Amino acid sequence: MAFLGAGQIYLLTRQKTHDLFLTEPTIRPMDMSNDIPKGLRLNDLGGTEIVCGRFRNHRFPRHSHDGLMLSLVDDGTQGIRYRGETHLGGRGVLIAMPPNEVHAGEPLDDNGWCYRTITIPTAFVQCFSGVRNTHFLCATVIEDDDLIDALAMLFNLFGDASLLEQEEAIMTVLGRFMAAHTNEPPPQNKTGTEARAVRVCKAFLTSQTGQNVSLANLEEVAGIDRFRLVRVFTRLVGLPPHAWHLQYRLRTAQDMLSRGHPIAEVTYSTGFADQAHLSRTFKRLTGLTPGYYRRTHLALLDI
Repeated sequence: MAFLGAGQIYLLTRQKTHDLFLTEPTIRPMDMSNDIPKGLRLNDLGGTEIVCGRFRNHRFPRHSHDGLMLSLVDDGTQGIRYRGETHLGGRGVLIAMPPNEVHAGEPLDDNGWCYRTITIPTAFVQCFSGVRNTHFLCATVIEDDDLIDALAMLFNLFGDASLLEQEEAIMTVLGRFMAAHTNEPPPQNKTGTEARAVRVCKAFLTSQTGQNVSLANLEEVAGIDRFRLVRVFTRLVGLPPHAWHLQYRLRTAQDMLSRGHPIAEVTYSTGFADQAHLSRTFKRLTGLTPGYYRRTHLALLDI
């Protein structure tokens, strides 16, 4: 089964010269020719994430991404639970999930599913599509041969194309996707006080990555009582505060591991009780262990 660039994916390492990314990449290969799940975070492409491989019996819990996720299934069928419905994604369709939309994934049988997926950070979506508002909805399963071909070409370009060609391919994918498959979400029933409370809570939680935050802490910074706060946060975000904070801590762990930080340091910095606790939680959300995730990046970075 062919994966990125005939069985290889490449990490692009370079220096930023400006807010735009203009310098030529240094390219190092990673074998992707088998079904073993692999995850890669391209930090110098703004944290773009790629996951490839087969997931047989792993169930992804409710979570969201800080970016647009696009997937191509190469074998099997993935079930996606989203907004009260279960969608089925198999060969010949594209699976899409907008930024910050809560969803879950699961296999339909013992064979699971094998896929290639890319999550493009919100800032990159804005930069490469020209769209300022990235709060949109779309169909979860999309039939669009031209878009599927463009995404498949983008995956292949990570193999041996120049940075310029890759970025042009991202623009092509995003341009067609945003123009043909997105729509405005329905207005949310929220007050200014509620929106501010959620915004303040998110800011506070992101500043407390390694801390054990209590509802009393959130109540104090939000300025509304804890019962209302939990209801409002869950309604507007899709996850309760503790789940959103856990997800943020795991994203921080991914970032640190991708840069070669020791697992013990990551465990301490992200507030997990011990490495076993980090490992269980990390694998539940990503399907990969922290050690495996880190080793993949170390092999690429020659650290």
